[in-house]
Amino acid sequence: MSEDARAVTEYTGGVNEELKEKGAEKVFSLGDIRLYECPVTFMAPETWEVIRLVSLIEDTKVLLHEGGWGNQPAWLVEAFGIFKSESVKRLKNG
Repeated sequence: MSEDARAVTEYTGGVNEELKEKGAEKVFSLGDIRLYECPVTFMAPETWEVIRLVSLIEDTKVLLHEGGWGNQPAWLVEAFGIFKSESVKRLKNG
């Protein structure tokens, strides 16, 4: 499936035709983006590595670098914050 049909922001004739031809059904909406493939397929290998690292930190309570959060790279602090925020949302939504 083409990139335009996988994540639709505008339904053009070509996109509509491809979706119909492939029998694609919308699986998820994110704002004004309509996904016709599982959102997980959009994740790069590097993203999976960050998810694995954040999960490991959560499970072991051991940070990547010695010291506290002030000694961690900004990207890791941000990723962990997102992880915690999403975890709280998931708990609230059951």
